Amino acid sequence: MGTFEIHSYGLLLAVAFLVAIQIFIARGVKRGLPEEALSSVSLVILILAILGGRGLFVLTHWNDYATDPLGVFRLWEGGLMLYGGYILGIAGGILYVRGKGLSVWRVADAAAPSMAIGIGIGRLGCFLNGCCFGLPTHLPWGITFPSGSYSTLTFAGSLLHPSQLYLAMAGFALFFVLIRLDRVARFDGWLFWTAVASDAVIRFLIDFTRYYDSTSFLGTIGGLSFNVNQVLSVFLITTALIMLRVLSGKRAVTAPASGDVPPESEPPAAGEEAMERRPSA
Repeated sequence: MGTFEIHSYGLLLAVAFLVAIQIFIARGVKRGLPEEALSSVSLVILILAILGGRGLFVLTHWNDYATDPLGVFRLWEGGLMLYGGYILGIAGGILYVRGKGLSVWRVADAAAPSMAIGIGIGRLGCFLNGCCFGLPTHLPWGITFPSGSYSTLTFAGSLLHPSQLYLAMAGFALFFVLIRLDRVARFDGWLFWTAVASDAVIRFLIDFTRYYDSTSFLGTIGGLSFNVNQVLSVFLITTALIMLRVLSGKRAVTAPASGDVPPESEPPAAGEEAMERRPSA
């Protein structure tokens, strides 16, 4: 009989999506949102996340595909950039939810913790895959990867920052923080944009410990070089802060995760407006 390979990155990526979707649907139902609509939203966001993650990876690694265009479609070989899927998933998800006549920001608040735990689980896959590795370090928790791993082609024998684990731990921590913050009712969209801003700040800082090839850097300020993901992080932080300011003026109070609706708000009704061949990023 032949062999069947199960790659850790792909497996954990699938687990990340499954766990995130189940949490999202359960939280949405507690907020009075229809389960069937939440399931369809999950499928749309999943597809957009894969397309966006693959698209941004291909754009930033076009030299690898110029002579092999069909390689773009070989997703099983790996090659996704988280922010590509992140941004397309958010933008497309908002449009889809609005088209369904659901409360956009109530749905987004239900999804916020799922985004964090999905990133946490997915980054464990990055660690097991050996991609998204860190820069050399002398810190006592520096790690080395097995011979033949991506990092050994660049930093053979060096201790490296476990950047993937930094991101994984940050994702899990953010998940629990968001769950706790959601116990108090605030305006619709507050939890979602707080999650976006917090994750972007975390990503911006941790990326100083990560290795990127020279094509990923866009400039240097004060001796510090900034990569494309850090620039996207700044964009997300700025967008989140603007949206928090805008939405706070509307003061539409969201229901806590417990499903208890505060006296000053009403439950929404249907129709109410309200990513192993290459490293991934």
